[in-house]
Amino acid sequence: MWRRIIVVFLKETIDNSRDRRSLLVALIYPLLGPILLGLMISAVVGVVVTKTESKVTLAVQGAGNAPSLISFLKTKGIEATPAPADPKSAVINGALEMVVVIPEQFNASFKAEKTATITIISNSSRLTGLIAINRLASHLSAYNSEVWNKRINKRGFDVQVLRPLSVKTVDVTSGTHISKILLFMVPPLFIFNLFMGGVYLAIDTTSGERERGSLEPLLINPVERWGLMLGKYMAALLYTAIAVMVQLLAFKAVFQFAGGGSYDFSTILPLAAVVGIFMITLPLMMVAVGVQFIIATLTSSFKEAQTYLGLLPLVPAIPGMILVFVPVQAQKWMMMIPTFSQTLLMGQFVRGEPLAWGNVVLSLASSTLAAFILIFLAARLYERENLIFGE
Repeated sequence: MWRRIIVVFLKETIDNSRDRRSLLVALIYPLLGPILLGLMISAVVGVVVTKTESKVTLAVQGAGNAPSLISFLKTKGIEATPAPADPKSAVINGALEMVVVIPEQFNASFKAEKTATITIISNSSRLTGLIAINRLASHLSAYNSEVWNKRINKRGFDVQVLRPLSVKTVDVTSGTHISKILLFMVPPLFIFNLFMGGVYLAIDTTSGERERGSLEPLLINPVERWGLMLGKYMAALLYTAIAVMVQLLAFKAVFQFAGGGSYDFSTILPLAAVVGIFMITLPLMMVAVGVQFIIATLTSSFKEAQTYLGLLPLVPAIPGMILVFVPVQAQKWMMMIPTFSQTLLMGQFVRGEPLAWGNVVLSLASSTLAAFILIFLAARLYERENLIFGE
């Protein structure tokens, strides 16, 4: 029986190697996610490096009203330039990221040691504008503290008496910046691809053969139906594994060249992590192919199966997309949920966080159990007499 199963497996593998759709999904489609993420990282790093490491200009309206402030900003690498007549329109149209408006009474209020007001016009909906406003806010805060300290000392007060709390922050992430937040996108992109890798093979070997009329003569061969299904299943699993490995290697290559300067991503996803992710997601590949075969068996036509299986990857990818914005701490019960557990574990791999081996074992066990249940259900569906009619 196993020799016959292997024959079916080899037949489906070779036949689908000639199918451009199967090859596209297994070899080309997995590259799209890493390429997209790499372009996003490069764009963000480029903006961050430009806005934080180079000398920048700042459009100021009324610069002569605050000479001390302008001098202070110059020491921070910010050169004041004249602002346009209509600063709001310039910022709205994107001609400028930000404009500082200093009123005429600023200098008089400042010399009288009263509160002086300035207006900042910015567009924080753009990444460049958000970075610029944050940087300027930091410099203005430093300038505010410097002037405040001078005024307090001038009156003979001890500044430390008025400062009951001193806060020091320690960033344990060792250099994390905004572009590394994009690493949270790796798990959902990966899960989406995982549920797409063998989808065309699953459709073609069941719904496709049913429509072509080749399924009925195939069922009369001296092979148990469950064995026939298993051979097809193994072929789809192989294509899924190929797609997964192609995407993992693509992510590794992208991280090797993404970023630049002090923003280095080459240490992310080492070879050991690639192997680790492949192993913890192997049961999930089995789950994905099992679901694909059940849907392809129950649907009555190739187009119907294609519709359902085209939407299928969105379902397991949704938890990963949520985790991009709302990260959670991995817990034991989460490891019992296929796709969700792999999403959490893969995120830890990518970010270089330590894994709890108890969580890994639970994830592998629960997903493997779910995969065997799905394989059993698919085998039972293949035993139905109305299989060839898609009912």
